[in-house]
Amino acid sequence: MQIPTIITTTEHLAALMAKAKAEPFITIDTEFIRERTYFSQLCLIQVATSEEAVAIDPLAEGMDLAPLYEVLRDENVVKVFHACRQDLEIFYHAMGEMPKNVYDTQIAAMVCGYGESVGYEKLVGALVGATLDKASRFTDWARRPLSDRQLHYALDDVIHLRVIYAKLRERIAKEGRTAWIEEDMAELIEERRYRSDPLLAYKRLRVKSRAPEYLQHLRAVAAWREGLAVEKNVPVQRIMRDELVLQVAAMKPETEDDLREVRGIHHQVSRDNMRELVEVLMHARLAPKEEWPKADPRPQGLNPAQESCCELLRMLLKQRCDEAHIVPRLLASRDELEEVIRGDIALADAHFMHGWRYEVFGRDAEKFLTGKLSVSAGFKGKYYSVSWKESA
Repeated sequence: MQIPTIITTTEHLAALMAKAKAEPFITIDTEFIRERTYFSQLCLIQVATSEEAVAIDPLAEGMDLAPLYEVLRDENVVKVFHACRQDLEIFYHAMGEMPKNVYDTQIAAMVCGYGESVGYEKLVGALVGATLDKASRFTDWARRPLSDRQLHYALDDVIHLRVIYAKLRERIAKEGRTAWIEEDMAELIEERRYRSDPLLAYKRLRVKSRAPEYLQHLRAVAAWREGLAVEKNVPVQRIMRDELVLQVAAMKPETEDDLREVRGIHHQVSRDNMRELVEVLMHARLAPKEEWPKADPRPQGLNPAQESCCELLRMLLKQRCDEAHIVPRLLASRDELEEVIRGDIALADAHFMHGWRYEVFGRDAEKFLTGKLSVSAGFKGKYYSVSWKESA
């Protein structure tokens, strides 16, 4: 077995990236850990070109990843990942911008009918005919040195990914779905998907009250915790546990003595941070009430008529997806269909009413919901089947 190549100097990386710029595509994967930091700690980057597969050590002394970032910004080189949202988040925060011309084989595989959120291992078996070594899956990638076995495990991902990409791309082109993929990849690299807003951090907590005053205090505490976690680059739970955030918001302390009444808070929050938090809460109380957050509307169940309508819409969705050999979840979620039926969102604003989704499902969904498409059942051969008929 060939000894794997690991790049530990900026000069070696620059030489590799100079070659990568001449490639039509490269495959990329990352290994990272996030248990001890707010932002993922990038521990290893794997890149495969048409000539070689190498590992890049971002933790090596003096390593500057600028040559890699230059290629990630290059719109002429396709960067192929699998299930790459976390990878893109890492590079977005490191580069200050999104990589360009990204291709996610997980999305491509769903377009080809391989199932919802298809795993990499399944694609390797189906398209490459290989199996993955699982022994190094739970490696602490921050520890050095890395063994040859760990590096082979990491590099196999980008080596097999080249075959997977080529086969999926060929199949998608043959089926005339290249425009579908281009549309979804453009959505994938929209920056808004990777920005975090501290003022929305409270929405990740299980709230105990829907009262605006409580939500105002909760938003303030959660935003303060989020900002401090970002500043120190530590997990938010290290700053203050969720249960303490909820307790502080409920008790609405006005002084440091009040804050110390929160059970267990003195074990986690320093005196300086307590002083700062009390000031944050004071400003939250003084903010105009019209700026206080309002509770999100409670999801309403569908009434019987709406439920029947939604079931028919789901049946139409499944039938159109079966015909196109794609996963229904790629077109529309159950929640989105229910929101349309309840009138929570306008039909025109639904995701399935735009782009290629409209061509596959949205147009017929619109016809059905406006009474221009009806459903009927009939006996065909040995079984009953459902058909859809457009009104004259």
